[in-house]
Amino acid sequence: MRHEQACGRYLLLKILLSLSVICLITAVFHHLMNIGLPIGTMCCHTVDIMLTNVTVPWLSLVARGVATAALLLSISQLLWRLWLTYRFVSHLKQATIGAIPQQLAPLCARLNLTEQTVVLDTPTPLAFCFGLLNPRIYLSTGLIEGLADKELRAVVLHEDHHRRRYDPLRTLLVEILATILFFLPVAGEWRDQFLTSVELAADRYAIRTGGRPALAGAMHKLLTHPLAIRLPAGSGLNGLNATNVRLAYLLDEVTFNWRFSTRSLLYSSLMLSLGCMVLQVSLF
Repeated sequence: MRHEQACGRYLLLKILLSLSVICLITAVFHHLMNIGLPIGTMCCHTVDIMLTNVTVPWLSLVARGVATAALLLSISQLLWRLWLTYRFVSHLKQATIGAIPQQLAPLCARLNLTEQTVVLDTPTPLAFCFGLLNPRIYLSTGLIEGLADKELRAVVLHEDHHRRRYDPLRTLLVEILATILFFLPVAGEWRDQFLTSVELAADRYAIRTGGRPALAGAMHKLLTHPLAIRLPAGSGLNGLNATNVRLAYLLDEVTFNWRFSTRSLLYSSLMLSLGCMVLQVSLF
């Protein structure tokens, strides 16, 4: 009974969020593009009645100033994260090895990944996919030397899944949208859940083709390696960041479900509704 009530409340909150989004979008089209949208009129009819006789000249300036500041802030944050990511990869590229090591060469040849694989001469265990339109797989000598053949194959398959699905580009687009909508709690949760789903999809692919023990062993070694580092949480980079959460999904076969917190849905709906009302006032 309680579970059904919780599901009912969650569904209502999702509907509320959807209506808030529709209201804001249609209000923008209605006022800025001068088109009469029935849906916009329905969504904001109550607001129109409440604010028909209200004139607040300064609110338009404040609203536009806040929107401009928020946009500039989000763009600066995104550019900063992009710069950190490219600086990280550019520094590593200086240690690129021309020839693929003997331990890795047969595996790359079998998977037709010789041209798409870059080896970095560093003892730090690293495995990631980088590049927007032409993604490539980056592996470090520290990782290659520390893994058994089956474990190394599982890691390569994981990164190849990112490469074939253009996950760095998809991640960048999600980061852009989530950064622009940073004031909505649901945007941050959506980004985090998307990134988790992308990594788990690559894990499932590696498990299907390389086996669960091999991937679990590789992630455990990466997690416990004395030189292990966390890859930067930047845009356009998908790597094998071993975490306890992912290991739990990997070992326990837990099903990942997209689900936002009720507080996030409620706050985001209120923020969007407030934005719709401010838009109505500022453009009267």
